[in-house]
Amino acid sequence: MDEILNVAWMHHLEAVRWFGGKGAGARIVRRHPLPDHTPAGVCPRVRSEIATLAYPDGRSEYYHLLVALRPADAPACGPVLGTEADADGRLMQVRDAATDAEALAAFVAATAPALAGRPVGVWAGEQSNTTLTVGPDDLYKLFRRIEPGPNLDAEVLLALAGGPVPAVRGRLTGAWPDGEVTDLGLVLERIPDATDGWDMATAACVSGEDFTGRARELGASLRATHALLAGAFGVRTVEGGRIGALMSQRLDAAVDAVPRLAAPAAVLRRAFDAVGEGMVEVQRIHGDFHLGQTLHSTHGWTLIDFEGEPAKTAAERRAFDSPWRDVAGMVRSFDYARSAHARPSGADARRWADDARDAFLDGYCGPHHTPSTLLGAYVIDKAVYEVVYEVRNRPDWVAIPMRAIDEAAATSASSIPTDKE
Repeated sequence: MDEILNVAWMHHLEAVRWFGGKGAGARIVRRHPLPDHTPAGVCPRVRSEIATLAYPDGRSEYYHLLVALRPADAPACGPVLGTEADADGRLMQVRDAATDAEALAAFVAATAPALAGRPVGVWAGEQSNTTLTVGPDDLYKLFRRIEPGPNLDAEVLLALAGGPVPAVRGRLTGAWPDGEVTDLGLVLERIPDATDGWDMATAACVSGEDFTGRARELGASLRATHALLAGAFGVRTVEGGRIGALMSQRLDAAVDAVPRLAAPAAVLRRAFDAVGEGMVEVQRIHGDFHLGQTLHSTHGWTLIDFEGEPAKTAAERRAFDSPWRDVAGMVRSFDYARSAHARPSGADARRWADDARDAFLDGYCGPHHTPSTLLGAYVIDKAVYEVVYEVRNRPDWVAIPMRAIDEAAATSASSIPTDKE
């Protein structure tokens, strides 16, 4: 019965937005159930499970499943993944709680009692986790890909406790089989009247609306956040050659995954080799900064989701890196935004993205920034990552980063407008 449920859950994971291993041949080899969140006698029951996934290449990943359980003879109110027997031998339906409105309400009431009775919904935006909207003032973010120890988003938000980031109002943890505690979710401040940065930017690009003022403010907000991160976690220096070598290693792995990258690889690698001169300051950063990780309101910009790139391990995402990685992420995001335009390769869309990018860089490092090989290399490194990610998760989008790869190979990395050093 467990194996049947494992297969059903795996099939379900392949269809949900937050699962990062689509098409890679993963299978669930174990599900570790945690104690019920809901009190005894509450129906539906809700619990968390830690699912261990094994891949054909030998690596493993761990995902947080939120499980709803109802009696087997209960009316179906969402997709049923299978059945299991409870402690008394009664047969129970097994569902993804995120598809069961009553289960989500019971979960919130049990784990955040102050929010009980408020309307609960699932935020529909692009994300690698699951975010619940709870009334007008709160969000409940459920972490999906997890590892032992604290979650990066929880770690950063609790350390910053201010600045252009949401306030933390609650924390949900669970224990691994060996007893080590891990973060399963956070209750966060919901920014009033906020607009998703991606939605705002793409709408502006489509309509031809000037975005430079907001882009400049976004650059300043990122700069302020980097200063807070440096104060909370410190700053170190590393040899530039080490950074360039890691970029080349990631390129090699990407070529293996996406053979089309082999043709431009030699030119791209030269941009990484150019990083080798001098020392580079590194610190904790956002790690996956793009328009979808921002909110805009009357109070300005709020930065969210400090977990880093979902395809990397927790150790890789926690490692210090240059702040220019985040800047490069936003440079790439403006290029993605122009793809919403009816003619993304046309002059109007290109001009909009170029103007937004330049204003963002002005806001981050001042109006007198000069070309730098460092940011140019990070932009290419990010585009390489995006190609692999899109091939695995959104094949219809792979043309966007491939367009950037081809342009970089044709014009050389030195032509990318960059930072002040």
